[in-house]
Amino acid sequence: MLGECDVLEVKEGEHLAKEMEEKCDEPLVSGLPHGAFSSSSSMSGSYSPGYAKINKRGGAGGWSPSDSDHYQWLQVDFGNRKQISAIATQGRYSSSDWVTQYRMLYSDTGRNWKPYHQDGNIWPWKLFANPAATCFQ
Repeated sequence: MLGECDVLEVKEGEHLAKEMEEKCDEPLVSGLPHGAFSSSSSMSGSYSPGYAKINKRGGAGGWSPSDSDHYQWLQVDFGNRKQISAIATQGRYSSSDWVTQYRMLYSDTGRNWKPYHQDGNIWPWKLFANPAATCFQ
């Protein structure tokens, strides 16, 4: 499950204050249409990127790239800026396929991608076991 924290801008006199509206327990991805997802490849239509959602059994039970794709990527277009508070990963339904490591990059334009930093370091998300559902916060 991904969570969202919307930034609201509130005008107070001559300055602009920002207030955080906490909605961090609401999923971002589950309500997105298939078209919001794209990827480097897919094994077939049943493994398309639109199936890359937690607890979804449609298609082949998740996204799977082509076996020959050695530089796999999955992209999600949220439509506008979001603050990500958690990332959940899960193996493909009814399969022993799962992600073991990934990097998160972000972009406002879809062209210039920047790695996610935490405490000044690029954060590599490493998963060391088959995560039935692993959440990073």
